Amino acid sequence: MTSNTTAAPARPAVSWLPVVMLALGAFCAGTDNYLIAGILSDMSRDLHMPVAAGGLFVTAYSLAYAVGSPVVLTLVRVRSPRRLLLAAIAAFVVVNLLAAVAWAPWVMTVARIVAGCLAGLYSPLAAAAAAGMVPAHRRGRALAIVMGGISVATLAGVPIGVWIAHLWSWRTAFVFVAALAVVATAGIALSVTASGAAPSASFRQRVAPLRRPAVLLALVVTIAGMCAGLMVYTYVEPIFAAAPAVGAGAVGALIMAHGFGALIGLGFGSSLVDRFGSRPVLLGTLTVFTADMALLPLASHTLVTTFAFVFVWGVVGWAFLPAQQHSMIADAPPEQPPMLLSLNGSAMYFGIALGSAIGGAVIAGLGAGRIWTFATAFAAVAVLLSLVRHTRVTSGRSGRRR
Repeated sequence: MTSNTTAAPARPAVSWLPVVMLALGAFCAGTDNYLIAGILSDMSRDLHMPVAAGGLFVTAYSLAYAVGSPVVLTLVRVRSPRRLLLAAIAAFVVVNLLAAVAWAPWVMTVARIVAGCLAGLYSPLAAAAAAGMVPAHRRGRALAIVMGGISVATLAGVPIGVWIAHLWSWRTAFVFVAALAVVATAGIALSVTASGAAPSASFRQRVAPLRRPAVLLALVVTIAGMCAGLMVYTYVEPIFAAAPAVGAGAVGALIMAHGFGALIGLGFGSSLVDRFGSRPVLLGTLTVFTADMALLPLASHTLVTTFAFVFVWGVVGWAFLPAQQHSMIADAPPEQPPMLLSLNGSAMYFGIALGSAIGGAVIAGLGAGRIWTFATAFAAVAVLLSLVRHTRVTSGRSGRRR
């Protein structure tokens, strides 16, 4: 007896090497941005500048990234996105070597601004390339791998860079990033194939969603949340090195604990949204984050509680991002989700820039002990604005039903 059923054709095997190489480039970008938090004191001392001013290097990188993603990608026109991708990551090697040999603050500032622009250019191109090289049913995983490179940077890249800096010099930490970028450049050149035309949306199209008040409110929530977290994270070394229960020797481990929490938060944030919806996850994580920022000064009286609260900060401080992204695109027109996600990415880095700048001003003017008050206040603003936004969105839906 023969069966009339026909076996389903086997799906072609997927090569994940190109995606991994693209993720390595994202890992370099993430490490490069957050690395300064662990080497801030030594770098500032070597460049003859206050620690609070040294934190502005994070501001320069993040602000350049925030502008670089929508603006530079719109201005740069090439036939081959692969060439632009390779040019961005190869130039990343050069600017990190420039940072490693920086002999004055202005040289480091130039290096950070250019690096931020290159990261803002690389990230969307890498995501698009990864999605285009795998079958449709694997695109979600490919995007998660590439963008996960940034979160893994907080878990592994930054602690390794800080460890290298403590062994030799803060300058060797940038050499470490440059070396990783060399590997990423070679890997992308050898494994990533040519793809279609580069994104051709105009700047007006990219910022069109800003005409919607709900989008503006959502972006301000992202800015406030990231500002609160990075206000502390940028200066985590001088803040916790001065805590009697922590000390400078534990800062690298604290950064790793935060990174491990961030990885868990990003991983489970989407699952929680799928199960409970974006609103409770967003409000819940931001509320816990606010409480964590308010209580961390008390927790830092013992090493164990400090690690516990920093870990929770990493979890909730990053878990709100998938919920925020989901809430932004839930009711968006079909053509707008890519633009909304790009704007939200820019808002993230604008929040990082704002947080590092405000944190530096607070430390310089009021002392590191007052930074928790400002971080808690910005986190609370994120909660309140999120409540306002969800109330307006819910009211709008009810009005449309009538």
